[in-house]
Amino acid sequence: MKDLKVKLGFGKKEIAKTGKGAVVGGAGALAYSIISGMGYMPDAFTSADVVPYVVAGLAAAINFVRQFIVDND
Repeated sequence: MKDLKVKLGFGKKEIAKTGKGAVVGGAGALAYSIISGMGYMPDAFTSADVVPYVVAGLAAAINFVRQFIVDND
């Protein structure tokens, strides 16, 4: 039987991408909390089954703005 070698690992780029993704996702959740806490979030976006999609949308918008700033700096 042949030896099966499996190499698992994360490089610096993957770790950086994962970290950026976590920060952007956290920023989306923070933005949702702030907007909702201030009373500016529409009632349709506050039901439990819609909140994850709203947070994901906010995170995508934050990431778009972040990437726009990085690319045009």
